[in-house]
Amino acid sequence: MIKNYNKVIVITATSLLMLIFLPFTIFAENGIIQIQISGAGIGDNLKISAHTDLGSWEWNETFTMGDNLVKQVNEISSGDIINVCVIKLNDGKESCTSGTFNSNDSVEVNIDLG
Repeated sequence: MIKNYNKVIVITATSLLMLIFLPFTIFAENGIIQIQISGAGIGDNLKISAHTDLGSWEWNETFTMGDNLVKQVNEISSGDIINVCVIKLNDGKESCTSGTFNSNDSVEVNIDLG
């Protein structure tokens, strides 16, 4: 009887762990982040740093300012929070904000470097 009891505990523990970790792996999808930046001019050199709270995605890049940025992200889910920081390399101004991926796996983030 004790051997069967131990099997039940192991199976139950394994099932609980699968329920905890399964949603993060099965439902992870590709998404889109759109970053609109104000307070920087065309041609300004900027550095961006973005990552999800769960650490499933990270982006670090230096770029030259255009109108806005659209970037595809991997392994995110609806409800994931993304943190974005932009630094204006010309004068060191920095602004950070966050956004939440919606049910379409997209998020729009507005950054003001003014």
